[in-house]
Amino acid sequence: LKYSLVALDINNPSTYKIVTTNKVDGVAVLGRFDRELLSFLKKHYKNVVYTGLARIEGINYDQVYSDGYYAAKIVINYLHQLGHTKIGYLGEVNNEVRYQGYCDAMKSLKIPYSQKNIIESPLSSEGGYNAVKKYLEKGKDVTALFCGNDLTAIGAIKGIKESGYSIPGDLSVIGIDDIDTAQYVSPMLTTVHVPLEELGKVAAKTLIDRIQDGRSLPLKVELPISLVKRESCEQINDNTK
Repeated sequence: LKYSLVALDINNPSTYKIVTTNKVDGVAVLGRFDRELLSFLKKHYKNVVYTGLARIEGINYDQVYSDGYYAAKIVINYLHQLGHTKIGYLGEVNNEVRYQGYCDAMKSLKIPYSQKNIIESPLSSEGGYNAVKKYLEKGKDVTALFCGNDLTAIGAIKGIKESGYSIPGDLSVIGIDDIDTAQYVSPMLTTVHVPLEELGKVAAKTLIDRIQDGRSLPLKVELPISLVKRESCEQINDNTK
């Protein structure tokens, strides 16, 4: 049995041709999920493992994940502990567990939030930068900004500074992932650590074990996450709420 690693962009039309014409033993799906995509892959591959930030209910293949929904709730609870009651969201919204976690955490803490402070953006540094610059052109209506991932947060930090605001003095910023760059930006980014490398390793091992052993029951493996407190968030003063 031979193993090889090939990365494919499922949004590229030629990928579907590759999937349907190449015979391989298994496939790993990384990142945000799409049920139609996963169903399509399951038709063509006997062995499928998904890894990312969401547990998908009602499917019959292996999953290795960290809980992005819970990560978002950790973020909002931490900001609330710091005294923030005006918390915005920056990132993707549709089919996004981090956004759902944000909404549910705000509701459970009885923190009001406005649609105008939900800033839709691709989860990228460029997306975060452009979206936050456009948002701040109309003024600042929040004291803290939860970004869907660290890349988005890093772009947002640049945009916030260019708009004349300080971090965390005027605006606390927090992300999810804990990528290496997070500790080298200024200020260092507060974030939720997701064991990205371990997710990949466990997903690969799970897929290889399934191919070799021929298991029939799907596995669900959850890896833990944790809050990493750095410099980009601070306790809010009463007169700035």
